[in-house]
Amino acid sequence: MSKKIGIIDLGSNSVRLVIFEILPSGTFRLVDDIKETIRLSENMIDGRLLNDIAMHKTVKTVKLYRKLCNSYGIPCNRIIGVATAAVRKAENRDQFLKLLTGATDINFRLLSGEEEAFYAFKAATYSLNIHEGIIVDIGGGSTEIIFFKDNSMINSISIPVGAVVATENFIGKDVINQENLSRLEDSICEMLKDQDWLRQEKNKTLIGLGGTIRNLGKIHRNRIEYPINYTHNYEIPIEDFNSIYNDLANMDLKSRKKVKGLSSKRADIIVGGLAILKAIISVCSPSRILTSGFGLREGILFDYISKTNPRAKFTDALSFSLKSFMELYGVRKNHAKHVCFLALSLFDQLKYLHNYGEDARKLLEVASLLHDIGISISYYEHHRHSFYIILNSRLAGFTHRETLLAAAIAASHSDEDFKEDWQTRYEKILLPGDIELWKKLSVFLKLAECLDRSEMSVIKALECQILGDTVKIRTIREGDAELEISLANEHSNTFRKVFGKFLVVT
Repeated sequence: MSKKIGIIDLGSNSVRLVIFEILPSGTFRLVDDIKETIRLSENMIDGRLLNDIAMHKTVKTVKLYRKLCNSYGIPCNRIIGVATAAVRKAENRDQFLKLLTGATDINFRLLSGEEEAFYAFKAATYSLNIHEGIIVDIGGGSTEIIFFKDNSMINSISIPVGAVVATENFIGKDVINQENLSRLEDSICEMLKDQDWLRQEKNKTLIGLGGTIRNLGKIHRNRIEYPINYTHNYEIPIEDFNSIYNDLANMDLKSRKKVKGLSSKRADIIVGGLAILKAIISVCSPSRILTSGFGLREGILFDYISKTNPRAKFTDALSFSLKSFMELYGVRKNHAKHVCFLALSLFDQLKYLHNYGEDARKLLEVASLLHDIGISISYYEHHRHSFYIILNSRLAGFTHRETLLAAAIAASHSDEDFKEDWQTRYEKILLPGDIELWKKLSVFLKLAECLDRSEMSVIKALECQILGDTVKIRTIREGDAELEISLANEHSNTFRKVFGKFLVVT
């Protein structure tokens, strides 16, 4: 039986609830997400006490969140409550947490900066296929910076300045004074001056977490008219970041609220958050910025699953993500895995024809495993449904380009042509040669699908030979495979158009 849990994050800028459904295998899906902007760290009394209005507004919000959790059948003991920088630095934090627990029956844990960094590290490394880099999590009241290598957390620091604090203490919300902005950047650099590990290696990837960097990504996608509105694993060139930062810093609040992609509720604090990022970039000199759709709450979720479910194996981001999608969408695993086996066998034995490497092989593997996922919507035209499900999924471990190509290959597995104008619509994501790559890998998937058409794994193995202008595929089978062989040979013309050779399947 699956179970649902709620995670409530008392941040310096907002109070947020996310609800996840967790399956016995450890796979999960997000089922609800709600946020209220409260600004706990704003207007603190003497800079050290949470004010009564913010505290009571938080209590009221958490009460509503508890009711929402209860409507999902989630008792209080399955609601994980955490508080971060604003509460951490408040001298009346114990009084506030006691008030909150007494009013809601939810126990809130006060996270240290080190714990925030740990959860940010888990969120990033469990959801991206990157093994070394700098993680930056800019919150409202603090910023966590982590250096990781070989999937291990090497160094970290938590600095007591986030987007809200930077705005309130340095630059204000409306017209930005450039001297104050420089003073803010200098202050962040001063806090990091003894962190030699940030300067050791240049050209690292910087992975950005939190609302500031998610909004940066949205602004950038709107600027370049990017065809997918998808935050996770989105790349922003450093020069583009600098351009956006400079533009926003020279606008007043009214103008910033009109910027496409920028949340109106974050327009007053976005420059403060980006100034922190600017200072960090000046120190560690990354080669690029990647935005992560996973953050503190997902890090807490990963940690919870690891501790409560020994069956869950977070070996790598893509494998876990694939397993999750196959389970959540009811993919027929035996058929999918056998089609994948046959497709990869064709790829490996016919490498002379295509000369692609491991990256292309991974695309074919993912497309093969998920090619029938569209049946969860409808069998008819399920190849088209597969395309949109895969493309709009949070397929962790894949870039946007890889996700698009996997979706297009999966959608091309059936006898019906995939007629969507995806090549034009998503042109900005594709690289030269990608259409040829799609065509060739799609042929392998078409053939593999035919060779398991009965879904009984009759064909156990394949032996491929390239003989002059002909490719011969001999099937090694147990049982009658007449249907499978006949259907595969129907694709001989397609094979010849793509590879320039005749195809004979026996």
